[in-house]
Amino acid sequence: MDEITARLGYVGTDLILPLIIGYILYRRRILSDGAVNLIIRINVIGFFTILSLFSFWTLPLTRELALLPVFGCLLVLIPGALSRFWLGRRFHSAIDRGTHLISAMLSNIGTLCGICAYIIYGERGFAYAQIGGACQNFLLIVLAFPAAQYYYLLHKNRGRPARLEGRAFLGLFFSWNQLGVLGIAAGLLLNAMNVARPPLIAEAFSYLIHISAWFAMLPVGSLINLRRVRRFLPWTWDMLLIRFVFVPTAIFALSYPLIGDPILRNSLLIFASAPGAINATLAARLYRLNVDYTLAVFLVTTTLYLVVLFPLIFFLLH
Repeated sequence: MDEITARLGYVGTDLILPLIIGYILYRRRILSDGAVNLIIRINVIGFFTILSLFSFWTLPLTRELALLPVFGCLLVLIPGALSRFWLGRRFHSAIDRGTHLISAMLSNIGTLCGICAYIIYGERGFAYAQIGGACQNFLLIVLAFPAAQYYYLLHKNRGRPARLEGRAFLGLFFSWNQLGVLGIAAGLLLNAMNVARPPLIAEAFSYLIHISAWFAMLPVGSLINLRRVRRFLPWTWDMLLIRFVFVPTAIFALSYPLIGDPILRNSLLIFASAPGAINATLAARLYRLNVDYTLAVFLVTTTLYLVVLFPLIFFLLH
């Protein structure tokens, strides 16, 4: 019971506490926009690359693991379809429909769920989350960004379809933010070559994951602005259904007959119930959609996930 209490305590010390501190520091102007951007880059380029290398170095390579990228894509496509063909149709504005679509498609798998999966399943859970996160980053570029651009142009042309403007997609694919993929590849290579991982790395991983959690959640806290998003909070109810009911149910139904490994299958359920992603806000800013709505979705789903859903998942799956 002491171990369970300690692991569950990480939700407070590694996720909720840095979120609160990030909010306070930013509101008091101790944490600047430049500092927030630097913290994000250090975490994405530095910590996540190293942690991916370490975790994939000892990840069991099974045939079922090959199914994880497929499910990683379904975690984006299923909620996207629910928005595009059902729940998003209640909005009349192209801007609102586009914002709803990207908010549904993108979830916080690689960062938040990576830490949550580590709390329950250790390095294996974290490694599985990075595969899911890599799939989402790919679809962010090839699907979410073009969709956001399409709906903005639809709004700009007053409902008339328009050709998507060309973008430097190679620049989006090959950036420093994708360095974590090299960490995954290097870890898998060492794993396949049967290179023994030094025992010291396991101890280092346990410290680095907690530091990375703080680097991940501090910037998130700085983005919370209740005054800007509160009028959109009542419009987020359907995102709760998508994130916490429809997608987990669909993924469970699809994965149960195909994946026998309980850790891999349960990790998928953790990812399927992931809250909204801050990348939706990034896409909304880039393509002039409703930024405040994406922040409202992110705030509501993340709060409920940390306070209610993940503790419940922890006791069910631990």
